[in-house]
Amino acid sequence: MYSKFALLLPLIAVSCSQKEELTRTPIPSPNIVYSSSQEDIAKGKELFYEKGCSACHKIGQGKLVGPDLLHVTERRSTDWIAKMILRPDIMIKENTTAQELFKLHMTPMPNQNVDPQSELPFIMSYLKSN
Repeated sequence: MYSKFALLLPLIAVSCSQKEELTRTPIPSPNIVYSSSQEDIAKGKELFYEKGCSACHKIGQGKLVGPDLLHVTERRSTDWIAKMILRPDIMIKENTTAQELFKLHMTPMPNQNVDPQSELPFIMSYLKSN
């Protein structure tokens, strides 16, 4: 019995350490570190409006075209949100949660060409602050 467990242990360790794939197609995204700096959050809010996110999303005021993003960082993983912002086209085709949201809202999220390094961390920090 001990020898069977010893053989399975490496397999369990490997499977637990692998990051969950959200899509078949790789979507590169940076490791997001949320900032609580008011300057960074303000920059994220500015980008949220500049990139057109507010045309479809409200924060705390209910559904507009897309879902209300109040507490979105509590409902979805950081990786999921980042990938949805960066490549909504791939997420809608390959991710079950994104497909369910599309069925519910009946409008695909357009790609807003958010830069993963210089813009995404600020937008993510703004979302986290709400």
